[in-house]
Amino acid sequence: MKRLFTLITVLALTLVLAVQPAAAAAKFPDVPKTNRFHDEIQFLVDKQIISGYSNGSFQPKRNVTRGEAAIMIGRTLGLDGTKRNTKFKDVPKTYGASGYIAAATEKGIIGGYPDGTFQPNKSISRGDMAIILSRGFELQLGSKREFKDVGSNMKASEAINHMAGNYITTGYPDGTFRPQGLVTREQFAAFVARGLSPEFKQRTQNKDGYAYDLTKTYVYGQSDGDLQVTYKKVSTKFAEVPFTGFLWEFKHSGTGKITYLAQDESERGLMLVYPISSGVLELAYPIKINSTWQTGYDMDGRKTITGVNKTVKTPYKTFANAVEVTDDGMKHYFVKGIGLVKVITKSGETISELKSIQ
Repeated sequence: MKRLFTLITVLALTLVLAVQPAAAAAKFPDVPKTNRFHDEIQFLVDKQIISGYSNGSFQPKRNVTRGEAAIMIGRTLGLDGTKRNTKFKDVPKTYGASGYIAAATEKGIIGGYPDGTFQPNKSISRGDMAIILSRGFELQLGSKREFKDVGSNMKASEAINHMAGNYITTGYPDGTFRPQGLVTREQFAAFVARGLSPEFKQRTQNKDGYAYDLTKTYVYGQSDGDLQVTYKKVSTKFAEVPFTGFLWEFKHSGTGKITYLAQDESERGLMLVYPISSGVLELAYPIKINSTWQTGYDMDGRKTITGVNKTVKTPYKTFANAVEVTDDGMKHYFVKGIGLVKVITKSGETISELKSIQ
């Protein structure tokens, strides 16, 4: 029994050392700049959400435990980590993560097992990680992206869908999410960083896609005033349903009108989404001349790719590689890596064109 108690104490101490706030920005010898998630890890260290071990290492490939996950999401959300009693029989007040486990449980972010345990030293699965982050960040936007190993009846399916819709995960190249797989410290850091920052969300975007750059502000010239399009965190309501999260803000300088929309890019195509509502498939993939699809909001309406590698002149610059999409005579032009750059009416009048990208 004494040996078991000693082991638990050592594990608890290790846990605290692994996630205690850093006094200064640390540089880990096992996280070189060539590490895929170097910037995300450093971002969280600078925010004092996570740090390394007493020997100066970060151990990026080490699996994250449920206790560590509670501490990291707790610090991310500013929860009270003061050690205290919990509802779980295997998490005493003396346990290093007890405060964050208790706080996250009270918020409904995490839960335990039917036998009354939390199992804080058990490695967390990708599915459970998705549930915790989806609840913690209060994610509400889903995605049209489909993972072939995530069925609709799976406990974590909605959370995984929300993770994809908020640019926190893209899954694996083979089209799977692997919900039963374990999460390493570097992976968890990347997921948390993406939940907090558009810069890291942008790194999940398809470099050959046609979606807006999440880190840029787009300005369109229109006859009645400029339209500014910016990706930002907002708090608003849709049909009386409260919403807090990242959306594209479309702000019209002339009328002062503000519209919030989401953009979702998957293997199906580029979609503009009205939160808590429907969406419109703006551009169908793969890009192919004469490809036709339903608009989404009008079952009789059709969009067709009527040109590729089109030359389009805008105040911002002249593009030679635009895709032309025609919808009831209206022509929309999309450019890879930028998005929509110009809209022309059936009569040839320009009603919107890109002026600047900031």
